[in-house]
Amino acid sequence: PPDATAVRDDPRFQLPADWQWERLATKAGDVRWGYSEAVNAKAAVLFLPGYSAPLEIYFETFSALTASGYTVIAMDWPGQGGSSRGSEHPEKIHAWSLDGHVQAATDVVDRASDIIGDLPLLMSGLSMGANLGARVLAERNDFVAAALVTPMFGIYGDGPNAVELTILKSLAFVGFGERYALGSTDWTYDMDVHNEVNSYCSHPNDRTKLWYAAMVANPEIKVGGMSNAMALAMVESAKIARSAEVLDRINVPVWMPLAEADVFVSNDAARTACEQIGDCKIQQYAEARHCLFEEADVYYTPFIEDLLGFLDGQLATL
Repeated sequence: PPDATAVRDDPRFQLPADWQWERLATKAGDVRWGYSEAVNAKAAVLFLPGYSAPLEIYFETFSALTASGYTVIAMDWPGQGGSSRGSEHPEKIHAWSLDGHVQAATDVVDRASDIIGDLPLLMSGLSMGANLGARVLAERNDFVAAALVTPMFGIYGDGPNAVELTILKSLAFVGFGERYALGSTDWTYDMDVHNEVNSYCSHPNDRTKLWYAAMVANPEIKVGGMSNAMALAMVESAKIARSAEVLDRINVPVWMPLAEADVFVSNDAARTACEQIGDCKIQQYAEARHCLFEEADVYYTPFIEDLLGFLDGQLATL
């Protein structure tokens, strides 16, 4: 539609004024990352986005963080956003393993060391970003706390089931790993989201439109569905993230917000993981949907207030 990008003109969704874009070569490909330094910063936050989500949809949250005194460092995962793609098909989200994603996140932290300086470092990760963030926490000791938001410790409904998993593995084995997974396609524009009729990600509102608006404005960041190999990689990463080997090594306070009406990840798997982490608190938002950073005001506003409250609370204990 002619007004497909109109939501980007909303002052709430503008790029923070002092935001700096950077690029970093990693083993998983070139990664786009960026940062915004708060005036008289009291801490730094590493922000890890969800599956398929470019950083463009989080600008409002970045501004809220910097306004509250947090320097923000954020990255696009390999294969999505402004980072290089995992296959010759630029719209296909593809990887054989997410180990390279974990390493890319640690590479960004290392590269941003001059920006972080002596500031306490916290983490905020969403969904796949929370999954990979948990794996980063288990490998590094430079974080003081983490908000793992609607984390992907398990696919909703415990999918894929045994039959589906066997099919995925068979397709990958015979050379179809880079093919689209069943039900996945190239990028398409969702008029139901645009018209605020329906969205599985969040309750219909202007934030929900940002994913589509950003990709209309910049076709280079368009992504469609995932490959068969990527589906297997996500299942394997969820298994790794919820393993005792990872969870027992997370030794910082964790806040784990869950969305009651989530249809993408397993809240039960998240609760089980939280129980195994030494210091972890679950907070469920009634009726909210998976993408809390894109939710309608009635859910987004209290969630952001709680996020800032958690971060501030951790600094008060240092």
